[in-house]
Amino acid sequence: MNTEEIVQEVLQGHLTSRKLPTPRLVKIFIASTRTDFAEERRQLLETVGPELQSQYDQFGLEVELVDMHYGTEVDPTYDPSLFEDHLQEIRDCHRVSRGCFFLCLVGNKYLPCPLPEKLELEQYEAIYSESRDLGLKTDLLDTWYNRDDTSYVLQQPSDVRTEEWEIEFQELQEVIQISARNLAASETRVLPIKFRHLTYSAVERQFSHALGLAPGTAHHILAVIRDWEKLEDGESHFQDVDPQGLPHKCYREQLKNFRDRLAAALPNDNRAFLTVPWKPGGLDTECEEHEAYLSKFRETASSKLQALINRSLEEEPEIKARNKTVQEVFQETLSHLALCQQHMCSEEAVDWTGTDTLERIKTLMITGYETVGPGTRHGPVLVHGSHGTGKSSIIGAVYSNCEAWFGRRLFRIVRFSGATPRSAYNLELLRVICQQLCLLLHLSDGFLPKDASFDPLYVNNWFQTLVRRFEESATNELLVILIDDLHRLNPLDSDIVAALSWLPISLPRNVHIVGTTLLPPESLKLTPVQRERFRSPDCYIELFPDPGVATLEPRIESALNDLENLFGNLAIGRLASFLTCTEFGLSETELLELLMPTSNSAATLTLRSGNYNFSTLCAVRRRMEPLIREKLMSGKMLVCWRHDLTSEVARKRYLQSQDSLRSTHGEIANLFFSEFSQQGSDAETEQADTSPMENKETPFQTTLQLDDVTYSLRHVEESWIHLLKAGDSSRLKQLTVCNFDFLLAAVQTVSVSYLRCVLEHVRCYLLDRDLELVYYTIRKSSDVLTRDPLQLGAQVICWLRPVADASGDLVSHMITCAMAWCDGYTAPLLVPLNGWLQPPLPLQIKSLHCPAGVKLIEPTPSGQHVVVVPQTGDPQLWHVMSNSLTYTFKGHSGPVLCLAITKQSQYLLTGSDDISIIVWDLKLLKLKLRIYEHIAPVLCLIPALNNSVIVSGGEDSRVIITSLLTGDVVMKIDHHRGPVTSVKVNTAGDVLISGSSDSTICLWLLENFSLLNTISLRFPITMLDVSSDSVFLVAACEDNQLYLHSLTTGTEIHSLRGHKSEIRSFCLAQDNRRAVVGGADGKIYIFDMHSGRLSRTLTSHSTDVTGVKVTDKDDFLVTAGGNRITFWSFRREDGVGPTSGRISPLGSSQKTSQQSQQNHTAPITCLDISRDGLMAVTGSVDSLVNIWQLNTHELHSTLEGHFASVTCVAFSPNGLFAVSGSEDKTARVWGLTLGLVVSTFKGHQATVTAVAIMLDSRRVVSSDQQGVLAVWLADNATLLHSCIGPGMCLAVTNNMKYVVCGSGDNSLRIWSLNREDEKYIVSHSEEVTCFVLTMDSLHVITGSRDMSLKVWQVAGGKLAQVLVGHSDHVTCVAVSILNKSLVVSGSRDSNLIIWDINTGNDIHVLTGHLGYVTCVKVTGDGSLAVSGSEDKSIIVWDTKRGRAISSLQLHIPILNLEMSTDASRIAVYLLENRCLPIVCLHNTPATYVKMPTYVAPAKEIEDLRPSAPKRPMRRLLKKEVSLDTYTWQKKYGHLTSSIMMAAVDERLKRRFSVSASMEEISKIPSKGNMGSQGIGPEQAALAQSQHFDQLEALWNKRSPPRRRHNQSLSKQNSRTSRRDSSDTGDDRTPGEEIVGVYNEQQMTLSGRAADPRLTQSCIIQCHTSTASPEG
Repeated sequence: MNTEEIVQEVLQGHLTSRKLPTPRLVKIFIASTRTDFAEERRQLLETVGPELQSQYDQFGLEVELVDMHYGTEVDPTYDPSLFEDHLQEIRDCHRVSRGCFFLCLVGNKYLPCPLPEKLELEQYEAIYSESRDLGLKTDLLDTWYNRDDTSYVLQQPSDVRTEEWEIEFQELQEVIQISARNLAASETRVLPIKFRHLTYSAVERQFSHALGLAPGTAHHILAVIRDWEKLEDGESHFQDVDPQGLPHKCYREQLKNFRDRLAAALPNDNRAFLTVPWKPGGLDTECEEHEAYLSKFRETASSKLQALINRSLEEEPEIKARNKTVQEVFQETLSHLALCQQHMCSEEAVDWTGTDTLERIKTLMITGYETVGPGTRHGPVLVHGSHGTGKSSIIGAVYSNCEAWFGRRLFRIVRFSGATPRSAYNLELLRVICQQLCLLLHLSDGFLPKDASFDPLYVNNWFQTLVRRFEESATNELLVILIDDLHRLNPLDSDIVAALSWLPISLPRNVHIVGTTLLPPESLKLTPVQRERFRSPDCYIELFPDPGVATLEPRIESALNDLENLFGNLAIGRLASFLTCTEFGLSETELLELLMPTSNSAATLTLRSGNYNFSTLCAVRRRMEPLIREKLMSGKMLVCWRHDLTSEVARKRYLQSQDSLRSTHGEIANLFFSEFSQQGSDAETEQADTSPMENKETPFQTTLQLDDVTYSLRHVEESWIHLLKAGDSSRLKQLTVCNFDFLLAAVQTVSVSYLRCVLEHVRCYLLDRDLELVYYTIRKSSDVLTRDPLQLGAQVICWLRPVADASGDLVSHMITCAMAWCDGYTAPLLVPLNGWLQPPLPLQIKSLHCPAGVKLIEPTPSGQHVVVVPQTGDPQLWHVMSNSLTYTFKGHSGPVLCLAITKQSQYLLTGSDDISIIVWDLKLLKLKLRIYEHIAPVLCLIPALNNSVIVSGGEDSRVIITSLLTGDVVMKIDHHRGPVTSVKVNTAGDVLISGSSDSTICLWLLENFSLLNTISLRFPITMLDVSSDSVFLVAACEDNQLYLHSLTTGTEIHSLRGHKSEIRSFCLAQDNRRAVVGGADGKIYIFDMHSGRLSRTLTSHSTDVTGVKVTDKDDFLVTAGGNRITFWSFRREDGVGPTSGRISPLGSSQKTSQQSQQNHTAPITCLDISRDGLMAVTGSVDSLVNIWQLNTHELHSTLEGHFASVTCVAFSPNGLFAVSGSEDKTARVWGLTLGLVVSTFKGHQATVTAVAIMLDSRRVVSSDQQGVLAVWLADNATLLHSCIGPGMCLAVTNNMKYVVCGSGDNSLRIWSLNREDEKYIVSHSEEVTCFVLTMDSLHVITGSRDMSLKVWQVAGGKLAQVLVGHSDHVTCVAVSILNKSLVVSGSRDSNLIIWDINTGNDIHVLTGHLGYVTCVKVTGDGSLAVSGSEDKSIIVWDTKRGRAISSLQLHIPILNLEMSTDASRIAVYLLENRCLPIVCLHNTPATYVKMPTYVAPAKEIEDLRPSAPKRPMRRLLKKEVSLDTYTWQKKYGHLTSSIMMAAVDERLKRRFSVSASMEEISKIPSKGNMGSQGIGPEQAALAQSQHFDQLEALWNKRSPPRRRHNQSLSKQNSRTSRRDSSDTGDDRTPGEEIVGVYNEQQMTLSGRAADPRLTQSCIIQCHTSTASPEG
C-alpha cells in the first residue's frame, strides 16, 4: 500500500496497526554499571544529547537520553521492583524510539546479578534444592520470597538504603547466583533456559531483555566497549574484586562471555571499542589523555547514533500527504483514530457488547438508513451521561461495530473534543471535519473552496453544504461522524450565539452523527429548535452509572492515596499538579525539566524533596497507569490524565488556592519560555554585533537581533494558555499573542482559524488595546490568510503600521519583526511599504450586561474589571471580557453615591447616603476600613497625596481629608456654602479642586490646605473635571452648560456647545483635548475643547447615559446606560475625536524642505509612474498633485495650482516634469526640480480627460470631454495643432507618429501626427474597454465587451490577429518591452490569459482572482505579470509557468496599478481612497529593463507641425466674394476673441480680396505672440463658418506663430518656472487653431454649410488671416 492509499484509508476512518502513528522521538536507554561510567554518562546527557537535538530539530525529532543512575542515592539494582521498572522502560524505548533505543556501555566491571522480583514455582524449587545441596543459606529464600498462586514473589524491603538490606541483598544474591550458575551449567539447548539469565549482571540482563523484544532489534542497539590500559588491582570502582581485593575470576570470565556475546549479536557498525590509559581515581577531565578519550567517546557515540537515526528516517519515513492541508487533516484524523483504539483496548473501558444502549443506537442508525422516501430524514443521536458512565467507550463501540451493522464499508470520522488543539474549539473542529469531507467527496475544486473563509458563519454553512453533497452523491457512500464530549468544545466569544448550531436537526439517510456529552441538551449552546429536537426519543439516549460498580471519583481518590503512601505527598502532588494544569498533556522530557533539577549533575534527587530523576519518574509513572494515558499529538508522545474527572479531583486536592494554581501554570510557562528569557538577558551584548542582512537591498533594511530562539508547535499549542492562566498578561502579550513570530508559527504550523481561536480565547479573559488590534487584524485578514499564509507579514504591516507610533512598543516591535521576516524571505514576496488602511478596531469593542442596571461606574486601573453601582443595591465587581459578576461589596446601609479607585494600588473607595466611606481591598475582596466623618450623605471623593489620604465632599458643605490607612481626620475645610458636589486633584497631586452648589470652584494647595483661587460661576456646579496637563478645568452647571476655564487663572475660555439633552455624566480624555458627555437622550457627545465644537456623537444606549469614563492612555471609553456598559475604541487615531477620518500614510511624514508636502484629503483620481520606476505622481479630487518617491515610499512634494479636481497626470519620458489635467479646463506642466509651474495650457473649454507626453519630452497631447485633442509644447504651452475626436483616453506611439484615442464606444481612432489626412478607425462589435500600444509602435491591441482582443497595425489600421478565449468582457491588456510576442489580458471572468501575439494561441490561463480583473501590467522582460482585481488583491504571475508566485490583499477594490519595469515597486490606485499604497516585490525574478529614450536632434517648431494634405499646384480660389473686413468686425467682433478685435482695429483697416492666394496670406507677419490669448466662444466660430464657407480650403493653412526663446525644462530658474501662457497673452483655443476636420473621410469643398458639430474644427485662427501692413 503506497502513501496515497494509506492517507486515503485513514481519512476514510480505517486504522490498522500498520498505520498507527509513530512519535517523532529518539529515546535511548543508557545501560552501564554505576561507578565506572559516571563521566561518560554525564558527557552523553550534557553534550551528545543536546548536539543531537539541535541537529534533528529541523526534522521535528525530540531526543531523550535516559540514565537511570542520574540523581540516585544508591544503585537502583538494589531495588528489584525498580529494576523491573527499568526493564519496562526499555520496552517503552523500543516501542517509541526512532533509530536507536538502547545504548550499552561495557567496561571492566561486571557486578553480580540483581535479585529476581518473581520466581516460577519450578525455578524456586530447583534453586532452593540446589542451594541446600551446596550448603548455602536457604533460610534467606524462606524469609524474602513468599508464594502466591503461580510463583514466589520477593518481598519489598521497607528501605533499600539501609545497611541491613545491603548485607541481606548481597547474601541472598550470592545464594541465587551460585545455585543458578550450577543449574545453568546442566541446561541443554533442547530444554528451556530458565536459570542462565539469573546469572547475568544488571547490564547483561538489560541487554538480553532489549535484544529479545523483537526480531531485528540488534540493528537498533549500540554498544561501546572500553578497556583500561594497565588497570591496577584493587580498584573496586572499575573492576570486580573478591574479598581479598584481587580480580574476581568468575565475574571476569562472565564479562568476557558478555563481550563475546555482544560481538556475536551486534553488527560491526553498532559496536565501538575504546581504550584509555589508567590513572588512579579513574577519569580526570584535566588530563589531556583522558580529555582526548572523552572527545573521541563523544564523537564516536554521536556519529554512530546519527547513523542509526538517519538510517531509520530513510527506511521508515513518516507518512506524508500530498500537501500541507491534507497532511494536517491526515495527522488530526490519525491522532483521534489512535485515541479511539486506546479506548477500545483499555482495561478501564466499559464493555457495551450486547447491551440495550448499543442495540438502541444500532436500531436508530439502521432505521434512519433503511427508511426510503421523499423527504425522509432522521436526526443525530445524542448520548448524555455523567463521569464514568462509558461515553467514550460507546464511541469506540459504535466505531468498531457500525460496518458490521450496515454490512458495507463506511466513511467514519471520529473526534474526541478537547483532546487536541484542533478539536478544542468549535470552529477548528468543524473546519477540519469540513476539509476531511471535501477529501472524501473528491470535490473537483479541491479540498478547499476557492472563496474559503474561516469565519464561523461560513464554516457552519460549509458543513451543511457538504452534508447535502453526500446526500446527492452518486456513489451513495455512508458517512458516520462520531464526536465525544461535545460539552468540551470551547465556543469562545464568536459571532454565533449558539455555538453548536452547526449540528443538523435532520440528516439524509446516508449520513449519521453520534455525539456524547456530560451536560444535558438544556445546558449546551444549542438553538431552541435543536434543544427540542435532541430531546426527542429518536435522538436522545441517557446513560446511568452501573450500581454494582463504584463511582469513578472514589476510585480516583483511592488511587491517589495509595500513590501518596508509596512515594510521598509532595512528589505525587507536584506531578499531579502539572498534569492537572496542562491543556493537552506534557511530554516526558517536559515533565523531567519541570520535576528534575539539572543544575548539579552530582546531586541526589529524592522524592522526599519533591524532586524526580529518571528512575523515580519511571517507577511513579508505572504505578499511575490506571490514572494516566499516553497520546500522540503533533508527533510528540504526551502524558495526560485518563479522565477529566481526575483533573477535577487533583485540582481540589493539590491546587486549592488560586495562588498555587497560578504558580503551577507559571512554572509550565517558564518551561516553554526559559530560553527566551535567557536570550533577552543577552540582548544588549548581541545587539552591537547585529548588522543589516549582508548589505542586501531589502524593502525595509531592518536590523534584527540574531538568535537561535524559534517558536515550535508546542509553543503554539500549549505555552500561551499557561501564561494566560498564570495571570502574566505582560509576557502573554510580549511572547505570544502580540508577537509576530508566534503568530507566524501558529499560521504556518496549524492554521489561521486556530490562531483566531487562540486570540478569541485570550480575549475572553483580557481587555487590551494591543490584543484587540492584533485580533481584528487577523480577523479581517483571515480569508486571505486561509488561501495564502505567507501574507501574514504584509497584513500586519498594512493594518498596524498606520497606528504603530501611537500604540506602544509591542505593536511597533511586532511590525519590526514582520518587516524583518519580509526582508529575510528569499522567494518573491509582495510587501507593502506604507499604510493606507484605517485602524482595524471596530467602534464598539465590548458590551457588558448588568441586570440590576447601572448608576455609577469606575474601571479598575488594569482595565480588566469595572466596579458598578446598580440602581438599587450594593456595588458590584464585574469582569469585563467574560461578562461575569466577580464580587458584591456588601457594607453600606444606604445607596452608594460616589466611588473611586486608587491608582497603582488595590483599594476601592465608596461614599454613601449613610454618611460613611468604606475602603475595600480589591485583591482580597474584603472591607478594610470604614470612615464616619460627614454628617450628611457623601457626594464625592477622590484619593490624593500618593493614595495616602481620601478627600471627600458631602451635603454638609464640608471637604474632609482623612487618612486612607487609619481613617483619622487630617483636615476639615468649611468654606463652601452649599453641598460639595465634586472634588478633583490635578495630575501633579498638589492642588485640590472642589466644586459646590454655591456656584464656586475653589483651588486648594494640598501641602497646607491653603486657598489658592476661587472661581465664581453663574450657576451651581454639578460636576467638574481637570485635564491631565492641568491646563483646562471643565465644569458642568445646573443650566446644563459646560464651561471651559483655565485652571491656572480661572479665566473662562468658552463653553462647549452642541449637546441637545440634559447632561448626566462627563469626563475628560487624557489627550487634553476631548471632553465626553453622557446625555439623558442616550447619546454620548464628544467635544473638541480647543474649538468648543462637537466633533462626534455616539449612539448605543436607549436611556440616560449615567456614566462615562476613559481608561488609561485613552485606550477605551466606557459608557453606561440602563443595564448596559459599552466599551468603545477611543484613541484619536481610531477615528474618535477631532482628527477622525485622517490617515497619515507611513513614509509620508512631513519633512523640512523647500517643497511643501500635503497628503491628499480626498480620493485619488489618477496615477502615473516615471519610466525609471523611481517616482510616482497622483492627482486627486482635492485639486492637489503629489509626487512620491517609490524607493523611500515617501511623499516628495505637493504641487498646488489647480482649483478643481485633477483628472489625469503623466510623467515626461526624461523625468524632468509632469503634466496634469483638471476639471478647471487647464493642463499644467510642473517642473520637478523646484516643484513649480512651468506652463499652463488653457486651450480646452471642457474638463481635460487625458494627457500624454511624447517621447521627445517636448510635446504634450491632451484631450477634453468635448472631444478636442490638442498637441502643444510643454515648455510654453504653444498650441501646435488640434482636432476633434474621441477624448476619453489616448496614447502616443513611441515613434511619435500616431495618437490612438477612444471614447468608450465600439471604435478607436488612430490619428497621424505627421500627416493631417492619415487617420484610421479600428472597431469591435461592442464597446472597446481597453487598448495598449506595443513598444515598437507597430501594433495596437484592443480589448472589448465582445470578449475578444484584436491586434491592429498602427500604420494602416489593418487587423493582424484576433485573440478569443475569455468568457466575459475583456477589461485590461498589457504587453512587454522585450518580449514582443507576449500579451496578457484580464477579464470580468476573473481570469487572465497569456497570449502569443504571433499565433493567437493562449499559452496559459491564470486563475486566482475572486473578482473581475481591473488592471494588469507586464515587466519589461515579460517574465512577470501583475494584476489587480475587484476582489481587492494584486497577484504576481510567472508568465512562463503560468502560476501565481505571490499575492497581496489590499482590502480595497483596485482600479489601476503602475510599476517599474522589474516590478520591484508597484503603486496602486484604489477605489475612492486618498492613500497611495506603494508595494515592493521583494526578490523579484524580473530583470530591470531600461525604457527606450529619444535621441534624435531637437526640431524647430515648424517641423513639429503636421504637413498639410496634398493639394494640386494651383491657386485655390478665384475672386468670388468680396467682404469689407471693417464691416465684418463691426458685425461679429463682439462675438470673437479680444485678440481678433485688436488685430482688426490696429492691423486690418483695409479691404482685401478673397481671391488672394494662400502663398500671399502666409506672408502676413505675426507680431509678438498674437493669437495666443483669448478663447472665442462657439457662436463666433459658427458665424465665421456661415460667412466664409467658401474659404475652407484657404483656412487649412495657417501662419506659424513666433517661437518662444530661452525657455526650456532642462534649465529651470525661479523666473522662467513660473511663466505660463497667460503671462504673455499666448492662449489659443482649439477652435482658433484647428488644422482640419477629424472624420472618416476627408471633407470636400462644397457650397453647403458645414455640420455645426464640426464647424469649430473647420475654422482657422483669425490671426493667420491678418494682412500685413505692407499688403
